Amino acid sequence: MMESQPGSDPYASAIDANYILGHETSGVVEALGSSVTDLSKGESVVVHHMRHCGFCNFCEAGVEQHCKYFKRGAIGMTRGCGFDGGLAEYLVVPRTELVSIGHEDPVLYAPLTDAGVTAYASCKEIIRNARPGQHVLVIGIGGLGSYAVQFLRLLTSVRIIAADNSRQRLAIAKDLGADEAILSDASSKAEIARITSSRGVDGVVDFVGSDATLQLAVSVVRPQGFVSVPGMQGGSVRLGWNLMATSAKFSLSLGSTRQDLREVCQLAKEGKLRIEVDRFSFDDIPKAYQHLRDGKLKGRAVIVMD
Repeated sequence: MMESQPGSDPYASAIDANYILGHETSGVVEALGSSVTDLSKGESVVVHHMRHCGFCNFCEAGVEQHCKYFKRGAIGMTRGCGFDGGLAEYLVVPRTELVSIGHEDPVLYAPLTDAGVTAYASCKEIIRNARPGQHVLVIGIGGLGSYAVQFLRLLTSVRIIAADNSRQRLAIAKDLGADEAILSDASSKAEIARITSSRGVDGVVDFVGSDATLQLAVSVVRPQGFVSVPGMQGGSVRLGWNLMATSAKFSLSLGSTRQDLREVCQLAKEGKLRIEVDRFSFDDIPKAYQHLRDGKLKGRAVIVMD
């Protein structure tokens, strides 16, 4: 579960409020439509959270998060953030939006359907092009950034620099495999220069997206580097000659694909991911949100239907 504070989400105005919340959804199959033959009652599944048509040019290319028929604002096509989500006892879901996880615990897999898979998708281009000894900066070690550190550690041999304004989160990043952990403040650029011997970083994943973090990202990325920005705090930054390294790429990373979700779930099945969840009953939803506001959650809050 997540919460947007008033004014913190630049896309919230594009979303109709008349729907059921719950954007990270998993569960057990209770009933099947007559044409569904590859799932069984009692099987555990996760729900890909991004609605898509399946036949537009984006969907046919396998990048359904950009579906032109279901995009209303940046997250208006997301389950629980524009149409009915998983905070209900039963949910009707098209077969095309489901990924089977066999008989794994669906509660543990719920955070992977957005936090995990969005972090994975945000890192994929960096992972594809990574070479041993390169440096990658991860800004924001929250629900998504902590997964990014894990994916980069599992799938590359890069040197990971974690940046956050919380020493507690930086300690978590180190525990998950980050090589360096720095406070996200006025000294960040100098610290990165020290760590990289003034070479800069080859990749940046910014899970915050504020003016300050975007400016840091473009100021430290090196030529032919890559900046991925899944963070949605609504910040902006100027790009141009002498403002960013030559031949560097800048990408606003939106969501994920069903194939991304399959790949992340496979890593989890192999026991390679650390997934932290705090379980709450449906009646304790207000308590879960209060814990989220107060910073008392150890993992991702998951509502379990009794």
